[in-house]
Amino acid sequence: MKKLKKIEVLRILLNDNIEILRCPVCKNTIKTINENSLVCENNHCFNISKKGYINLLKNNAKTIYDKSLFESRSKIYDEKIYENLSREIIDIVGKYSGNKDINYVLDTGCGEGYYLNQLYLEEKINKKCKLFGIDISREGISFATRHENDILWSVSDLSNLPFKNSKFDIILDILSPSNYREFTRVLNKDGVVIKVVPEEHYLKEIRSEIKENIKKYTYSNKDIINAFKDNLDIAYDKRITYKTTTSNLEDFIKMTPLTSSLSKEQINELIKSNIKTITIDLRVIVGKIKESI
Repeated sequence: MKKLKKIEVLRILLNDNIEILRCPVCKNTIKTINENSLVCENNHCFNISKKGYINLLKNNAKTIYDKSLFESRSKIYDEKIYENLSREIIDIVGKYSGNKDINYVLDTGCGEGYYLNQLYLEEKINKKCKLFGIDISREGISFATRHENDILWSVSDLSNLPFKNSKFDIILDILSPSNYREFTRVLNKDGVVIKVVPEEHYLKEIRSEIKENIKKYTYSNKDIINAFKDNLDIAYDKRITYKTTTSNLEDFIKMTPLTSSLSKEQINELIKSNIKTITIDLRVIVGKIKESI
């Protein structure tokens, strides 16, 4: 059987899921999928990329997340350094997708698509879940389409999600900003948000080396956690902490936005530093929509 091109797979995915999409401009229904575009009832048109994603932003967003960052991040993921987090997410999604035949799962800051792809590769998840990934970075989404899968990828803004109300069972928000107004709008009443945030010791070795060059050497997630609690009821809360070694310190340094403000000279000095281990310190929280009083 002839292998489908990425754009052909995308057209199939868009047709299969057109009922949950909405126009990010006028909020009306998407009515047509043409050869190379998506068109809404008011004729707003969005390009379908031959790389296998749909661009739902009218203007390119400025972002520090460039191609080199995603390339470095992908190399670090290949070392399985974040596998503990990946397994935790797979287990949680498996738990909350158990009662329905089909579950809709959205990653709202998917970047290069690592965590969604890990879900896709898990057979028990793949059979029960339709997977969607959005990111404001075109470079990240373009990188995500390199995976061979049936995930619908789009360049979109999490503050203006291109989906109708109450369509998703699970939202992933992994080391990414949040927009709880939009999360609760597209989440169904029994759905959950799985959020991952850094804890105080996350990448502390890198922070220590560059403390004179960044605004915040110490880190607290207190405000982030409080915002989560203000909008959702916590159903699960776990801290994942461990030390890891890497033979690829350069990519570890280049994959984090912590170093985005450093000059090339400062990056090179950091690469030459005596960092032997890296601390991974993350918190995984699951939240449900608050019950009405």
